[in-house]
Amino acid sequence: MSFFTNKKPRVGLYILVWVLAFVPSNIAVSLLDTFLSGAIIKSVDDLNNYAFIAFPLLTIVAVAIIVFVYKKFPNLKMSKVMPWIYVLSAASFSRTFMETKEVFEPLNVDLTIFNIGLILTYIAQVLGVRYFFIKSKQW
Repeated sequence: MSFFTNKKPRVGLYILVWVLAFVPSNIAVSLLDTFLSGAIIKSVDDLNNYAFIAFPLLTIVAVAIIVFVYKKFPNLKMSKVMPWIYVLSAASFSRTFMETKEVFEPLNVDLTIFNIGLILTYIAQVLGVRYFFIKSKQW
């Protein structure tokens, strides 16, 4: 049996597919984020506008890439992957929260809407990925 088509995939395949899914996803999201932040944020007052516009788009791009890659490997059980997605995505969003707080706290910027948007983005991203697999053979 091939490494990629084995009915009982090993940990190495799970790790490889994780890298194949999340590295391109993070690159695409970072590039889009850089473009959108430059286009939307002209002053600190535009941060909430950025959250309303960018977060949904970033979520759609991330979920689309992750789902696309994982669908190419039907023998992987997403029920084994999702706990890692929950935890590592939470760590990533926590890092973003802390970095944003450090940058904008000295400027006395109210980050309430931004932080709520960040939390909703995390929930939408993990549940978005879960949605595509929960009722499939891949779960």
